[in-house]
Amino acid sequence: MNAMPASAPMPLFDRLCGKLLATEDDEMRDPDGLQHSLRQDMVRLFNVRNGLTIEQFLSDSPTALHYGLPDTLGMSPQSAADIARWELVVARAIALYEPRLSQVHVHITHDDHHPAAARINIDAAVALGWHVCRVYFHVLLNDGTAQLAAAA
Repeated sequence: MNAMPASAPMPLFDRLCGKLLATEDDEMRDPDGLQHSLRQDMVRLFNVRNGLTIEQFLSDSPTALHYGLPDTLGMSPQSAADIARWELVVARAIALYEPRLSQVHVHITHDDHHPAAARINIDAAVALGWHVCRVYFHVLLNDGTAQLAAAA
């Protein structure tokens, strides 16, 4: 079995289970490497459906076995009530499955060019050694598929 290289980010399910042991590599990771790692994990998170209903996801205690988002295809980016609920779902998914991010703010709007698509803007903080950096993610969710573009 091959050992993970020392420069690789902590495996996803180790992070999900709360094994956040800081290493020198984690503290010394450059902002670009951290941004890339976050981007990969966010793409994965937004493109996995967990089989729970939205109500179950928001009210129960999902585990690592419920990784991903519940099915949101029934929600409309044209509805203010759906957008408010959608923001709760996205914020909860990030809180549960991306522990490197804190102070997460999620804002969802409809996409002017695609009426069924939602634009999700995420503003969060991430620790880089002793410093806290702001990261921004802009997601287009269309037909249940997320396309993510990160802005520094």
